[in-house]
Amino acid sequence: MRGQEQSNGAAQSTIRNALESVFRRSDDQTVIEECRRCGTTLESVSTCPSCGGSDIVEYRIR
Repeated sequence: MRGQEQSNGAAQSTIRNALESVFRRSDDQTVIEECRRCGTTLESVSTCPSCGGSDIVEYRIR
């Protein structure tokens, strides 16, 4: 049960970080990088530190 609480907290943190980056942006476009395997939000890396996945996607939000 405790592992589920930690996992859910991490998901909420990831979502919060993504939303904050969109709503607090200062330019016309925001780029969010995310691991397709586990959904971790990343910053300019080629391999996910959480799961080791290398399939990274970029979302560009205007």
